[in-house]
Amino acid sequence: MLHLTLEEMNMLSEQLEKEKARLHQQYSQQPIEQSNADQQLHIVSQLQKKLKDLKANVTEEEKEMLTCLLQDEIEQIHGHSPGVYESILNKLNQ
Repeated sequence: MLHLTLEEMNMLSEQLEKEKARLHQQYSQQPIEQSNADQQLHIVSQLQKKLKDLKANVTEEEKEMLTCLLQDEIEQIHGHSPGVYESILNKLNQ
């Protein structure tokens, strides 16, 4: 079970919205990638539903997606301190 603070939950929600927009854009530009984009969009949708609760049961596939998103964001850091991202990564790896 993933126990999140409100700040962590809000930050993850923002990241999932960005990823959802990126996937929609990718799909519109490269329809050949439809099945992969559909699968990724499904994972994003499931995570968005789960993250409405501060305690979420996430699958390994969902953990992998969140880890990739967070690691990418840590490299770019826009507005949030790296501590929040690292805190979530630590929780995902427990």
